[in-house]
Amino acid sequence: MRKMYPYLLILIIVLLPLIIGKLIVSKSPIDLGNIAGSESDWLLFWATYIGASATAIMAWLTYKMFRQNKDLLDAQKLRWETERRGILSFSVVSIKDLFCLEVQNIGLSVTTDITFSFNGEFLDCFPKKEISEYLVSVGNNPSRLVPSSLKDYPIFPNNSEHSHIILGIPMENNLVKETIEKLKNVQIEIKGSYKTIDKEYEINEKFKISSFLTKAIIHEDDIEKELKSITKELEAINGTIKAK
Repeated sequence: MRKMYPYLLILIIVLLPLIIGKLIVSKSPIDLGNIAGSESDWLLFWATYIGASATAIMAWLTYKMFRQNKDLLDAQKLRWETERRGILSFSVVSIKDLFCLEVQNIGLSVTTDITFSFNGEFLDCFPKKEISEYLVSVGNNPSRLVPSSLKDYPIFPNNSEHSHIILGIPMENNLVKETIEKLKNVQIEIKGSYKTIDKEYEINEKFKISSFLTKAIIHEDDIEKELKSITKELEAINGTIKAK
């Protein structure tokens, strides 16, 4: 149907003057008498009318092409920015008996003015307000990451095998163990923003520490299995060499 629009438009442009000319001299809607105007008048009219119509059509086609080119350029620009911009990745890692929030720039451009905040449910897990206040201050302090760089922010000890001193505050093993269990199951929500390629992007992350621990355990099990397989192959090769 859309392909018929240009033909319908041309038909309307041609017939509209004739219909108006008939209506001007007709005494009734069904009267198909002479058309208004002389032959010379109509020749002059058609010359002017066709020229004006052609100009209007060319202007419309030019505008349509301009819009299509603009949409294409905008799409190419958006694609370039998406491919080249900085992209932040949030995860939880274990470093020296500590759970750490790892923020990494996995994109191709520098990220600046990185700020974020944690949800209240996560902050309420900590037994000391000093820890919550520290995490709040970490997120409020704008940071910058170049491509492939990362920052690790300590969160809490990842084991209760021995006593810990956190931010200068000694904590008993039982309290540490209880807090670790809370942290493993709580939903961590991180909201904020950062800038890259002169644009601001939102941070909206949701995850649990336990999901990262599961991945780490699976990864370690796979490595252990692979090492055992390699050890068996080496032992078999060694036995063959000795037999010879």
